[in-house]
Amino acid sequence: MSTLLNRETYLVRLFSDFCLIFATFVITSVISDRGVFQFDRELLIVLITGWYISSKLINIYDDFRTVRFIDEFLLLFPVVLIQVLMLVVFLFFMDQRHFARTFVAEYSVLLMFLMSVKKYVFKKVFQYFRKRGRNRRNLLIVGSTEIGTSFHDFIHQNPQFGYNSIGFVDNRKNPAINGLYKGNLDELDNVISLHRVDEIIIALPEFDKESINRIILTSDRNAIRTRIIPDYFTFNSNRYKMESFGAYQMVSVRTEPLKHLHWRIVKRLIDLCISLLVTVFIFSWLFPIIALLIKLDSKGSVFYIQDRWGKNNKVIRCLKFRTMKANSDVLVNGQLPQATKNDDRITKLGSFLRKTNLDELPQFLNVIWGDMSVVGPRPHAVPHNIANQEFIDNYSIRHWVKPGITGWAQANGLRGETNKDLMKKRVSHDIWYIENWTPLLDLKIMLMTAYNMVKGEDMAY
Repeated sequence: MSTLLNRETYLVRLFSDFCLIFATFVITSVISDRGVFQFDRELLIVLITGWYISSKLINIYDDFRTVRFIDEFLLLFPVVLIQVLMLVVFLFFMDQRHFARTFVAEYSVLLMFLMSVKKYVFKKVFQYFRKRGRNRRNLLIVGSTEIGTSFHDFIHQNPQFGYNSIGFVDNRKNPAINGLYKGNLDELDNVISLHRVDEIIIALPEFDKESINRIILTSDRNAIRTRIIPDYFTFNSNRYKMESFGAYQMVSVRTEPLKHLHWRIVKRLIDLCISLLVTVFIFSWLFPIIALLIKLDSKGSVFYIQDRWGKNNKVIRCLKFRTMKANSDVLVNGQLPQATKNDDRITKLGSFLRKTNLDELPQFLNVIWGDMSVVGPRPHAVPHNIANQEFIDNYSIRHWVKPGITGWAQANGLRGETNKDLMKKRVSHDIWYIENWTPLLDLKIMLMTAYNMVKGEDMAY
């Protein structure tokens, strides 16, 4: 839920970014000229103007109070890239190519670092004040059924987002909302006049065009932003798309970017580049170390190879470093036992490999062979797939794309021993990923996974 910042906060952020551009420009000029600083005001003006225009186009000053830092971090890339392009063009036409490459490289890296640190500090500072009741927005929820009350609870449990739910408006009074009922829809104007309402959230259980139009007209008349939680769609999907089929307009229940050949080619090229880099620069020297440690830690092979379902339910041979004692994958009552917390089948080294995700490193070979992708739904063992299909209706949608070494579910901490509720959450995250895939989303998931590897994961066992 990103909205525009209030004017004061926006100006503070914009001015602080201008100061960072100035500081970065001065530092880089000194370094590039080896101590002989020549102040180029024209270039500085170009860079600041370019930052202002590109930041407006990319909306990096939206109010990202409900999203994670990494979402803001990723938006910096295109803005900094525009700075790089402007630098290259300016230095070329000003015939300053003798130090252009050094200057551009140092400026872009330093600017990205300083902007990232500043954004992180600002986010933490704002969260600190919001938890203490500062810089908050008042929400009025229209609809007091399950979706409305659960959203109210979510807002109440997350004060760092900086929102305050003042109550509900509904034609039917729900006794379970404990005195938060403010009136019916006919009294919406009066409720707004009595309370300082910044935003209205429509959470009606069914689509009522007339009621929604009345609410929007009232909110527009009072200059209040309105958002709709689309619970009235009964289809189990997060993305819809209007398409023409001859003379008929149809709604596609799911969008799937990777069904298009050009996006599949882009994703495959990214997979190959990353996998080759990891294999050459990391796996090549780390493999013999891990292999030796596995051999010293317990008897058995270095690798563990398991049949798993890939794209279109095709069985693939998935590679991992062995983390359990030999012959630990014996079926029990026809079922493949999952790893559990303090599982005595897991070796001492295996526990470390699982917590850091290093046991998945050989799967970059699966990516090179074309069986897997770097990012995608995690592949499950064949018996687990068969069992999961019985109680999760949309489970097979995960197999529309190649499975991944990491995925949206894993990046969000949905790991560990699976029960029905956790598996449903994983599947929901996997389907969201399929419907919302972009190269930038893959980059985001990779960065989130790298961060989780560094800090370690308690649920990885």
